Amino acid sequence: MNRKLKIALAGAGLLAATGIGASLVMAQGSGACEHGPHMMRGAWSGDFKAMADSRLDRLHADLKLRTEQEADWREFHDTVSGQALRMGEKLKNWRAASAATGNSTAIDRLERAQKGIDDGRLALDQLTAATKRFYATLDTEQQGRFDQLTRRFPPGNRGWTDAPGRGA
Repeated sequence: MNRKLKIALAGAGLLAATGIGASLVMAQGSGACEHGPHMMRGAWSGDFKAMADSRLDRLHADLKLRTEQEADWREFHDTVSGQALRMGEKLKNWRAASAATGNSTAIDRLERAQKGIDDGRLALDQLTAATKRFYATLDTEQQGRFDQLTRRFPPGNRGWTDAPGRGA
């Protein structure tokens, strides 16, 4: 396997194992892959926080929150943004550890993966709690919009509809 493919597969596994996928999904704007294939450049560089903050800004604008909802939004925003920041740090640490332990045993790799899964579960629990608190402050119309905006792949969209040469 070439080096880029290995990095991509390892990064995808790390994203899945640590639960940041959930926080990015929650932070999504109007579509899953709004930036097409270029969206993941930020992820591979470890700039998850900037990607999440950008999506959170769009979500905030689309929800049209009332003044009394802003404090709850801030808590939700800080949870998602904080997890994205931690994910960037975890990715950098994971890459450094992978390079330093090129000859690690299968058991070492499995234990690292298990730790990633455990950390991801904690992150998902925190995200779920923050989302429930924020969601409860939304009116019915806002909840419907939130549900629509945070879908991973909205109906008919496979995440690549805006990329040249790709269709649903």
